[in-house]
Amino acid sequence: MLGMIVTCYKRHSKDCKHRTDRDYMKCGCRMMIEGTASSDEEVRAVKSFYPSFSKRGRFRLSADTRNLSLAQERARIIERRALDIVAGVTNPADRMTVEKAVETFMTAKRNAGLEEPTLQKLQKTCDRIKQFCDDDNLDFLSDVNLTHIASWQWNRFFKTTHSLITNQERVKSLFRYFHNAGVIAKNPAAGWVRIKGKTTQASGFSSSEYQHVLDTIPEAGFSGAMQPRVRALVELMRHGGLAIIDASTLERANILHDKGNYRIQLTSRQKTSKKEVRQAIDNAIPPHVGKALVEVLNGNPRYVFWDGGRSGEGNDEEKREAVKYWQKQIRTLLDKAGFPKAGSHKFRHTLAIEMIRHGATFEDVAAALGNTVAVVAKFYSHEWAKVRQGRTDAAIKATWA
Repeated sequence: MLGMIVTCYKRHSKDCKHRTDRDYMKCGCRMMIEGTASSDEEVRAVKSFYPSFSKRGRFRLSADTRNLSLAQERARIIERRALDIVAGVTNPADRMTVEKAVETFMTAKRNAGLEEPTLQKLQKTCDRIKQFCDDDNLDFLSDVNLTHIASWQWNRFFKTTHSLITNQERVKSLFRYFHNAGVIAKNPAAGWVRIKGKTTQASGFSSSEYQHVLDTIPEAGFSGAMQPRVRALVELMRHGGLAIIDASTLERANILHDKGNYRIQLTSRQKTSKKEVRQAIDNAIPPHVGKALVEVLNGNPRYVFWDGGRSGEGNDEEKREAVKYWQKQIRTLLDKAGFPKAGSHKFRHTLAIEMIRHGATFEDVAAALGNTVAVVAKFYSHEWAKVRQGRTDAAIKATWA
């Protein structure tokens, strides 16, 4: 038995000058796959990659690529699957299950050296994919198509456009991984249109709100020894611009004191870009904040807020536990102060916004936060627009004299 023959051709766009020649492969138009499924077994072979295909006869399907070599590779995969099914070598039930796919994907990402916080976020995305697939009775990865992915209620878990877009990229990465590996011939997420919407601009505390947070510390249920530690952490995030992951594991060696001037110098642990090199932070802090940090006692000579874990030196897992502990303390404080929707990052936003209001550029703010200029522009452009408008108005009014 020769088996099913699957061929490739170009589906030229309307404005392509080669639109009458489907065999012309040098343009950037999309590749298509076509063939004839002449038996139930061959239908099952095609359906194992293209779940929407259900009829015997000639089929034409998108190859999800503009590259001839990739299209031909996917065509050969379908042919081999058809031969195997007809010969009884394999069965559609042997397709990779969603559960196995998630396990394989997470193992690959761990072997790639991704950091634990990133792996945790990927795991949450994978768990949600499994949950949606269970709800839709989708047992196999190849059963998932674009209509499933695009119609799943992701907004059950995410409330902002930024978080939805970030999750969308994680979902795409999973299906892209198995598509590139040849496990599925069609990437169901390839055609998922980028989620649109305005990125929520960051907001900080006003002066009165920030003072209210500080005044709430004695009323938040902290012990007498705990109160100055919480206050020092809050002021460090507000005036030093540190994320809580950096602030809660701050080392005493990171605090520099010279003739009444204090500053913090460290390499940010918060990964804000795809670069492997961490960004350095070197920020001046008010003297009263510097003194408060120096005076914090926690029984560890190295760390300001953290006890260093079981060994006193701490590994990455223990540091993550320390961050979670201090996140809970800040959550308790903000809830008591009447800011249930605010998080620890709002102190960091406060510094960035105040800097912009006082004439700092995006580059200045990025350096202070250990962030990238692109991220600063994305989240603080509204404040920059206000400052720029103020300068424009002042220049216009100066011409009135």
